[in-house]
Amino acid sequence: MRFSLVVLLVATMLLPACGGSLRDSRINPANWFGRSTSVETEPGTVRTADGRVEEVNPLIGERRQSRMIPTNRKVQNDSGSIFDRGKKEEIYEGTRIDRVTDLAVERTSTGAIVRVTGVSSRQGAYDVRLLPVGDGKPVDGVMTYELLALQPINTAIGPEHTRRIQAALPLSVNDLEEIRTIRIIARHNTTQTTR
Repeated sequence: MRFSLVVLLVATMLLPACGGSLRDSRINPANWFGRSTSVETEPGTVRTADGRVEEVNPLIGERRQSRMIPTNRKVQNDSGSIFDRGKKEEIYEGTRIDRVTDLAVERTSTGAIVRVTGVSSRQGAYDVRLLPVGDGKPVDGVMTYELLALQPINTAIGPEHTRRIQAALPLSVNDLEEIRTIRIIARHNTTQTTR
């Protein structure tokens, strides 16, 4: 009994001495990403690339308007060929996935991996990517990505498990220093996780 009391008193005196180093360390459970939360987009609206919600033009309809959101972007493509000089720019014509169902940030030795699961509106979605919104830098500690895929429009809808897709993205320790919240935008919802 006396021994545990002495250990408890010593631990209470040493803990405040750790100060800021414990607060910023990887040991602190409050210093890592928690569970994700999802916010649905209202019917009759479409979420834009910068996170704003806009009304749907009734003459175009929700489905066609959400496909018209400008997601065609130039992205770097490194083919890995020794004959290519550096990286080439290509136009990625992916459209937003219907909704995000899961967002997890998994710790690695070099930083973290952002793993996202979503459901497309039809079967056959491919070339799934998480692309950053804007210039790829966090704004006020919030890093925003769009979950995009090349989606055919002439395939069957099918059950949800046949339309499920996944994408992952590595983040370095330096990237994580600036990020407090990771937000993923889909067509019908936005999911985020905060630390």
